[in-house]
Amino acid sequence: MQQQEERNWALAMHLGGLAGMMFIPPAGNIIVALVLWLVKRNESDFLNHNGKEAVNFQITLSIVNVVLNLFGMINHWDWAWGRPGFHYWDITDISVFHGTRGIIYLVNIIFSIIAATKAHNGELYRYPVSWRLVK
Repeated sequence: MQQQEERNWALAMHLGGLAGMMFIPPAGNIIVALVLWLVKRNESDFLNHNGKEAVNFQITLSIVNVVLNLFGMINHWDWAWGRPGFHYWDITDISVFHGTRGIIYLVNIIFSIIAATKAHNGELYRYPVSWRLVK
């Protein structure tokens, strides 16, 4: 495989998670990055490294999103079960749980573009906020 083609595939791995998040929100970010990595991981160490980084980052973002959504559900438990009672709005209703999806998207956009740029330049990149689940 030529070096430029290898760099383009690495770029696609990083941006694939971003595209998957936009078109298939619940898990598309993981699926696209994972499929690209599984298809190309044996072709070079560079692609294997970039694919693992992209998959780990997307898994991390999805885990954080699920946890924050669970906290949001717990926060509105009385409403969900139709229990009578006074529900007061607090700062967590607005800024933490409802705004987290936008923050997660923004973090994904920023770090995916940085990683894709580094990969396109032939540099190895490690996401600063990522659990290394796939080794």
